Amino acid sequence: MNVSCPNVARGGISFGQDPALLRELVWVAKHAARRPLIVKLSPNVSSIPEMARAAEEGGADAISLVNTFTAMAIDPETRLPRIANITAGLSGPAIKPIALRMVYEAARSVKLPVIGLGGISTAEDIVEFLLAGAVAIAVGTANFWDPCACEKLVDDLERWCLEHRVQSIRELIGGLIGP
Repeated sequence: MNVSCPNVARGGISFGQDPALLRELVWVAKHAARRPLIVKLSPNVSSIPEMARAAEEGGADAISLVNTFTAMAIDPETRLPRIANITAGLSGPAIKPIALRMVYEAARSVKLPVIGLGGISTAEDIVEFLLAGAVAIAVGTANFWDPCACEKLVDDLERWCLEHRVQSIRELIGGLIGP
């Protein structure tokens, strides 16, 4: 199938920050795809719910969030950037509270399954993302410091569920008590 997306081609990388461009790109990708389409949303936007809805309207089968946050570091002695490109992606435990909020906002905004990621390194982190509305999680940075992180997380999550009498992970999904 030959489908074009002239506005996205013109917009460059900005499709991740422009709801109309994202909706168009997702629509084109969905019509060309032979498999389910999971759209990974950028956290570097003013409204995650708006971007989640744009992905849903474009035809996404699920959304995944968040990716790294644009960040920088400066060496005060040399007054030079610590990163050759000046900015780079910040990930790991430092971004978890922001990622958690964004997963919560996205899950409340769309009917799509939400895959949560961003700073997950403990079973409790996984539980938090599930309570916020994620139906699945992904682990990234923790794998850099421990190549066996995922296996340990599965074991730790199983222990956590047993200790808290959770029979099924489904009991946790969207289970945040409150507003």
